[in-house]
Amino acid sequence: MIVRLTASAALAMVLSLPIVIGAGGARADEAAANACAAQLPKDAQAIFDATLPQLTANADLRSLVTANTRKLAMAGTINRGSARQSAVAAGKCLQLVGG
Repeated sequence: MIVRLTASAALAMVLSLPIVIGAGGARADEAAANACAAQLPKDAQAIFDATLPQLTANADLRSLVTANTRKLAMAGTINRGSARQSAVAAGKCLQLVGG
C-alpha cells in the first residue's frame, strides 16, 4: 500500500521527531558532528548547516531542527517529501555536538 502525504502532513510529522540531546558543554564534539554531516545527503546537510550555529548549551535540539526543517522546506530548499527523514539524519549528527 502506498500512502502519499501532503507537504503539510509531512512537515507535521517532523514535529514528532524523537530527538534527544545529552547534557554537557556546548560544542563537546563538533569535529565528530561535522564528520558525520559530511556523509549526509544534501537535504540533511542543509538542515545540519542551518541548525549547527544555533546550538547552545541550553538549546532544544528538537525545536531547532523542526523550525529549520520547516523553513527550508517551505522555501523549497529541501524536498518536502523527505523532510522528516532528512531531519532525523541531521539530528543524529547534531546530537554529537552535545549542545
